[in-house]
Amino acid sequence: MAKYFQYLDDTGAPESGFPLYGHVHILFLIGIAIGVALLAFLYYEATDSGRLKILRVTAAVIVFSEAGRQVSFFIMLPAYPISQLPLQLCGLAEFIEIIHAAKPNKTTGEILYSLCLPGAIAALLFPDWTMYPLQSYQAIQSFVVHGLHVAFVVMPLAASDIRPSAKNLWRPLLFLLVVLPPLYFLNKAWNTNFFFINAGSQGSPLDILIRLMGNPGFLIGYAGILAAVWIVMYVPFVFINKNRRRYWF
Repeated sequence: MAKYFQYLDDTGAPESGFPLYGHVHILFLIGIAIGVALLAFLYYEATDSGRLKILRVTAAVIVFSEAGRQVSFFIMLPAYPISQLPLQLCGLAEFIEIIHAAKPNKTTGEILYSLCLPGAIAALLFPDWTMYPLQSYQAIQSFVVHGLHVAFVVMPLAASDIRPSAKNLWRPLLFLLVVLPPLYFLNKAWNTNFFFINAGSQGSPLDILIRLMGNPGFLIGYAGILAAVWIVMYVPFVFINKNRRRYWF
């Protein structure tokens, strides 16, 4: 087992990965769901200062975990793989979480709910790290850190510290308008796939869209999926927010 722990994308043996929705993948998902529920309960029961501490500890664990992963590439590979730069949505989520943990605010809260939460859930359901053995640090870290991304949003959401509103969707839209165009061209130049806007993860809905609509035609379907997800995520809050006060921050 120890020999698998250090496997990286470039060093793992062929066929050493794990199947999508195999038994262990499902067990990871169940474990993450239980962990997120427990953290949400602890957060809900905590005082305001205690909640802030929980957010900050969670953000710190995420950052240090990712730092360890990045260091492993420098130590164990002859050259740093540029595809591992923290420019995926979940990579940028770490910086948004640091800001939110330092000072919770409406903009980071809306971006975390509308983009980072569905992005982390999608990553857990359709992981792009299936090439790693499940015993490897890369696979374990990827599951755990994406689970913590989910928890970071679910905790304040359950306690009404994040109160989504469709009126604030312009904030994540502006974020996307700033981030996506340069990433699209960087992907072309570097042969990377940050935000999955140049290709889809194998077995994911984007992979199906590419086969149906071609590339870059699938981006229209990608936007459609995001719009549908937002409808599902925000319609309940149209009714919930009628019985709530405005954001406290």
